[in-house]
Amino acid sequence: MKIQGDQERKERIAGSGWARAAVFLLLLCGICHMIGCNRLFYYPSSREYRTPQDLAVPVEEVRFKSEDGTGLYGWLLRPGEGREAAGTVVHFHGNAQNLSAHVGFVDWLAEHGYNVFVFDYRGYGKSDGGPERAGVIADSRAALAYIRGRKDIDSSRLLVLGQSLGGACALAALGEGSREGVRAIAIDSSFLSYRKVANSVLGGTVLTKPLVWLLVSSDHDPEDSISRLEGIPLLFIHGDADALVRISNGRELFEAAPEPKRFLVVPGAKHMHALEGAARDELLKFFSEALED
Repeated sequence: MKIQGDQERKERIAGSGWARAAVFLLLLCGICHMIGCNRLFYYPSSREYRTPQDLAVPVEEVRFKSEDGTGLYGWLLRPGEGREAAGTVVHFHGNAQNLSAHVGFVDWLAEHGYNVFVFDYRGYGKSDGGPERAGVIADSRAALAYIRGRKDIDSSRLLVLGQSLGGACALAALGEGSREGVRAIAIDSSFLSYRKVANSVLGGTVLTKPLVWLLVSSDHDPEDSISRLEGIPLLFIHGDADALVRISNGRELFEAAPEPKRFLVVPGAKHMHALEGAARDELLKFFSEALED
């Protein structure tokens, strides 16, 4: 009887050990999931890289609220010299730094006659909170709503430019929210799926794929939204020397997109450096033609 009791006790202890290990593993996976998503996709900074006074065009600093009340911060660039804006470009920036760094990718559009609205997602720059995907997408929808609600902006002449992670944010915001007034969408150096691009960045091996599936959510994927944008002209821009978000990721996004669409390959351009040189002329032409319709 004693031998049997000892055996039963050992089995109970072993069983409880496995149960504790399973619970620990689930908790670990949950923590890794939350931390992993942010560390893979969000690298915010509060550093001020440039000030409004550094720009060659007039800049209005604005504050507005996200859908859950989180305070957000942005700059509205104007063409200057009393010029009437041809349209308003809403810019969705990439995953690092903040708008004061990324404004350098788009301030030239104001010099060519456009209003340009640049803003920071939660946790970036002077925006409140901390970044996570659902909140960042909500911020993106709120930025579009804010611009539509301004009486000094022609809300029927909106243009969208999303770069890298910002491309994914822009597509989700439009696909899940309102596309009212948006005449054209330009996406630079972006991707179709968070899991696919994370796997690509981590090396794309048979070992990284299950790890990425575990750590990275597919919530708010561009592939879930892009089919809802039918009828809006789409321009995809990608450098063929992009080592971070490879051009294959950009082509996947392009292939999933509805018509009308165009894919512009920029030879030799690295990540988020495609919008330089002749590509700027192509973007200006794309926006101009969209506003003529």
